[in-house]
Amino acid sequence: MRTRKYWAPSLLAMAIASPAMASDLNVNGFMSVGASMLDKDNGTEVAGADNQGGFKQDTILGLQVSKQVNDSTSITGQLVSRGSDDYATEAAWAFVTYAVNDELDLRMGRLRIPAFYYSDFLEVGYTYNSIRPAEEVYRLPFSSVDGIDITKRFSSGNVDGSVQFYYGRYIGDFSNSGSTYDADFRNLTGISLTTNMGDFGGRISYNQAELNLQGDPPAGSDLALGILGAQALAGSTDAAEDFNITGQTSQFIAAALTYDNGTYSALAEWTALNQETDLLMDDQAWLVSVATRMGEFTPHITYSTQKDEYESGRVGQIQKQLGLATEESSITVGVRYDYDSSTALKFEIQNHDEKTIKSADGDSATLYSVAVDLVF
Repeated sequence: MRTRKYWAPSLLAMAIASPAMASDLNVNGFMSVGASMLDKDNGTEVAGADNQGGFKQDTILGLQVSKQVNDSTSITGQLVSRGSDDYATEAAWAFVTYAVNDELDLRMGRLRIPAFYYSDFLEVGYTYNSIRPAEEVYRLPFSSVDGIDITKRFSSGNVDGSVQFYYGRYIGDFSNSGSTYDADFRNLTGISLTTNMGDFGGRISYNQAELNLQGDPPAGSDLALGILGAQALAGSTDAAEDFNITGQTSQFIAAALTYDNGTYSALAEWTALNQETDLLMDDQAWLVSVATRMGEFTPHITYSTQKDEYESGRVGQIQKQLGLATEESSITVGVRYDYDSSTALKFEIQNHDEKTIKSADGDSATLYSVAVDLVF
């Protein structure tokens, strides 16, 4: 959901100063402090929370610096510290921008992957109504890439928009089924198209990467056991080649439609993962969210769902025996209260239903959350 019209779609939009401020170093920031608690302890996983409560999972601090070096070149850096990572700090953005002209930008360095509607401001909680984006849809294990991108802005009649192409590489952690691996994802390539026409907006993106793990998966890890299990079930090493990861391609497609007339707003977003390796499941996910602004209050409701898809034939039978598939959904009801400038207080109740977890029957739980989001 878009928030008040005075807030730009990305904190980075504030980074480029006017010509009169070109000699200044600009510093901006954002912070979210949240607390959450599950109503039961039955193994259900929701936003990293448990039934004892805690503040870490939804607490984030980000600081951004930017400087217009000259008429055509600027630099931008953004450091983010996340409670979910024990407050480790990383550079989410660190790039140089060369403005070819008023409509064309070239950037190089560490960039956000433009996969989702919220990608450019993924961790700036103040820019959306919910406490966190729906996990069923926003489920990629990393969000930045080291590389280059080209953005072309355009305007035609009542339509404004941009086309962005990027290429790069990701070296870092890859999390899957509760285990973390050292990953090297090469030839990360993608393109996204964003358009706006009056109260309506849209975004579509295509992204792909070559998956590589640095070394074999550790013995006893989910991936290592999955590979051995696939070999045993298939009857031979050669027959289990489809369950290897190294050198395989992963594709991610996303599309979003938005509406916001200042009082009522809506977002619909759909995503799909297509994995060349059968050890990682193909899936589809989508969400629908609506909200209405009532003075300083914005009540909202979101339905989100994600479902893994088995391959056909023998491969699908092996995937089921390995316990790879998940199907889950959530209904989230909340209210946002803008009690002061650049500050929002949020309350939220999320009922999460795990229909299938690792090919077995799941359970459900309710998550209660509160957070304060600020930009400065």
